[in-house]
Amino acid sequence: MAQLALVSDNLHFLQHLLPTWEQQFDLRVLNPPKPPPRIRGPRDLLAGLRNRRLRSRELPPLAEWADVVFCEWATHYLEWLSHHPGRAKLATRMHRYELERHADRVNWDNVALVLFVSDAMERAFRAAVPDYGGQTAVVYENIDFAKFSTRDRGATQRLGMLGQVIPRKGVREAVEFFAAVADELPELSLSIAGGTPDARYRQHVEEAIAAAGLGERVTLEGFVPDLQAWYHSLDIIVSNSQAEGLQTALVEGIASGCRALSRDWAGAEEVVPPDGLFSSATEFRQRLVEHYALDAEERTRQATGEREALLERLGARPRMAELLASLAP
Repeated sequence: MAQLALVSDNLHFLQHLLPTWEQQFDLRVLNPPKPPPRIRGPRDLLAGLRNRRLRSRELPPLAEWADVVFCEWATHYLEWLSHHPGRAKLATRMHRYELERHADRVNWDNVALVLFVSDAMERAFRAAVPDYGGQTAVVYENIDFAKFSTRDRGATQRLGMLGQVIPRKGVREAVEFFAAVADELPELSLSIAGGTPDARYRQHVEEAIAAAGLGERVTLEGFVPDLQAWYHSLDIIVSNSQAEGLQTALVEGIASGCRALSRDWAGAEEVVPPDGLFSSATEFRQRLVEHYALDAEERTRQATGEREALLERLGARPRMAELLASLAP
């Protein structure tokens, strides 16, 4: 049985796989606290120093014990291991932001395998690191599809966005896009779910809602405890992001029976069919008007077909466990 060391300060997208991996590997998991993204004061400085000490103390024995060390997220731990190689082969999975913030600090000569959540991310990596000589693959096992089912329903006249309310997610612009179609589709509402870590940006979003007179139709929900019920309350899951790896909310929404409407960021086309992509307020309006012009049977047929196609497409991607096992001696 291959010896696999999993190193990650965020296991959100792997937690559901660990019971299976424990059967497939001799598995050890290092799940330290996240280091602060930036130093804002003495507490952050101390946390950063503790994380550095942890890396130098905990990573060397893992790299000697394991056949393969897998860094979920290509961040600080991959950086350290790539410059202090041990016996183990080194593998990682890159989601999105790591390419901008960490890739130039990794010694890619010592990384045997890089996994990605989208073809677009793989292309971006190849463009940024053209001399990489290791193996790459595009995978998708971020969610347990068994937890996301469809239900019989008529039109709810409700759109939804899910994710942190931050500028990269384009929430304020989405409110403005919604305002442009609000008179034409007077029953339509928009639910915006997710945390608001940026108080100033939240204020900008609230001001946009108020300026458009949409206080009764656009709601900031905050944390949603029952995601499946929330998805079932929607007709359409919306993304207006500037960039994503492969947005989880779109995948979960489609798996729950929603149709998807997304800005055409790189990789969105891997999830959303062409008639669900937009690049402007005009196209956003057009997509919505076209959708609600369909009868209920046709809307259901399209949503079902898009769900089946997406699950088949993502399900055909290679399994991470098999790729990691192939690196072991």
